[in-house]
Amino acid sequence: MPDNGSTVDLSPEDVSRLYGALRSELNALSVQDIRNTAAAAGIDVSRITAKAEALSGLGSRAEVMPAVDRLFGELTATAKIAALRVLAERLVASNAELASNVQGILGRHGYQFISGSFVPVGLIDAREQHFLPPSASSELARAMARLMAGDDSGAITAACGAVDLATGTIYEQQGLGNPGQVSFQAKVNTVLKKLVIFEGMHSEYLAIGMSPADADELVAHVRSATNYAAQSLQVLRRTMGDVHGSRPALRRTAYDAIKWASAICGLLDGRE
Repeated sequence: MPDNGSTVDLSPEDVSRLYGALRSELNALSVQDIRNTAAAAGIDVSRITAKAEALSGLGSRAEVMPAVDRLFGELTATAKIAALRVLAERLVASNAELASNVQGILGRHGYQFISGSFVPVGLIDAREQHFLPPSASSELARAMARLMAGDDSGAITAACGAVDLATGTIYEQQGLGNPGQVSFQAKVNTVLKKLVIFEGMHSEYLAIGMSPADADELVAHVRSATNYAAQSLQVLRRTMGDVHGSRPALRRTAYDAIKWASAICGLLDGRE
């Protein structure tokens, strides 16, 4: 069940597990909200009969939830995935506590819900997330999901988007102007300069006992590597509109792009 690269293929077993996970949180809503959320997901709630609450006509959870289960089971495979997305979106948008609960229980089943997609947790190592700005982490997970689904150009676009989000946030916080009017590479360089990233790095190397000469050399290499990574991403983003299909070289480049973006965003962790 491919999904244009945004959600990896979900097996019937995955769909069943994810529905069960979301169902546990759906059941915590009021009966009216259960009905509204199910209806938004494409489930025909008009087929749910109500007896226990005759005055309101809404029914009780004991009546409504089994009916929702049955109606979900009758959906086509494609409709089930669409329904899962809407259920997740509505639950996450309800409130912060419910959003945390949803992500927590999905995580125990090996998934995250990121930007409207179900992304396997392992695509962006949970340990790596501690070294990335939150917005970048989500977009890099999306980029890896697209790469795994065979959408190489989409993976590159998402990787560049991670850098755009991280640098754009800092542009706004630091009053650096409109990031949309600056080239990709210039935006990266402006943010790194404004936050004195490399100067701070140099000071930290000296503080742990590295010689000035070694610190100078190391910072120069990191600065150069970062500049080349930003340049490469800029060229890739500019040319992706003319690229069609997939080839091994593009797939390797897409993977490299994700890692280049991750390295740049890693320099900005804690600055958002």
